Amino acid sequence: MRILHTADWHIGKIVNEFSMLEDQAEVLHRLVDEVKKLDVDVLIMAGDLYDRAIPPKEAVILATEIFTRLIREAGIPVLAIAGNHDSNERLEYGADLLSTSQLYIEGTLKKDIRKVTLKGANFYLLPFADHVAIRKLLGNDEIKDLQDATRVQIESIKEKMNPDELNILIAHGYVVNGGKESVEDSDSERPLSIGTAEYVDVNLFDAFDYVALGHLHKAQKVKSDRVRYSGSPVKYSKSEAGHKKQHLLVDLKKDMIDVQTIPTNPKRDLRVVRGFFDELMQDESEDYVFFELEDKGYVMDAMHQLRRRYPYAMGLEYLSKKDRQPKETTRTHQLADKKDVLELFNDFYENFKDEPLDDERKQVVNGVWEDVQKGGE
Repeated sequence: MRILHTADWHIGKIVNEFSMLEDQAEVLHRLVDEVKKLDVDVLIMAGDLYDRAIPPKEAVILATEIFTRLIREAGIPVLAIAGNHDSNERLEYGADLLSTSQLYIEGTLKKDIRKVTLKGANFYLLPFADHVAIRKLLGNDEIKDLQDATRVQIESIKEKMNPDELNILIAHGYVVNGGKESVEDSDSERPLSIGTAEYVDVNLFDAFDYVALGHLHKAQKVKSDRVRYSGSPVKYSKSEAGHKKQHLLVDLKKDMIDVQTIPTNPKRDLRVVRGFFDELMQDESEDYVFFELEDKGYVMDAMHQLRRRYPYAMGLEYLSKKDRQPKETTRTHQLADKKDVLELFNDFYENFKDEPLDDERKQVVNGVWEDVQKGGE
């Protein structure tokens, strides 16, 4: 069985006011072209097809184009589940009809986990649902968190599973090997649970020959080669700048697994660039860029100037201000009502320029303030 494992397309996502739709379209259409050359048996999309529960029409059009090309041109079945960003019911619209064309979309959780058998391999589709919904559906008051919910769901699958056959689970969640530190997450991932633990122990999945996971945006394995995140195909936050985005090509047998990576190579990379403002203005780039400025003082209108050279600049921070800003903000709030306007302006100037206000400038400020006070009389 040869599987193409992908996840977390987040079609329609906007990052720092930039739509990622063009980048997503390029990467996903290239994926179809590559699948046509690789003799793939099935493609898995392990959740978060869209970035929002109600995606924009352009996102729906792109998803339709990609699924249609995979089915008609590549001629392979597609298995997709809902992630925590998707609307379960909307994603499942028309699913029974689409399955006749070998597009299997499982949006809503069922008491009986859906099984799709292709070429002798069993695929179990486990769309994301929070533990409260699962507890209500199953009528099991012992379910207190996602760990409990997943354990109960897996046990129901194992009751009917033939261990001599090839069994693959498709799921969307936060799977760890002992603790959170065993995997790497990113800033663009929405929490799965509020008020209870969102982590699921990888040992729950020991009965499966392969577990195709979605949710974490970095491609990584959990404990073994048989439990993997494919990661997102495009970088969606500054914390993902160091990721190597990829799809996973998995050759699988009962006694063998071989995983190859297929780089997604989006048109624009997302990078973090560090340096002094004047030096950065000597260069230019079409990539998405987060700037870390080493200048001690603020540069007036820095982002606007940088975007003349870096039209896809996404963010900017001053390294010298980063650590001290929370402390300074607290101190300013505490002292604001204890100082007059001139003292507050002195503090503001020193914070902005990283140097105290000299006597000459103090005289100018004092003169302006006196004029302001006279005007109000």
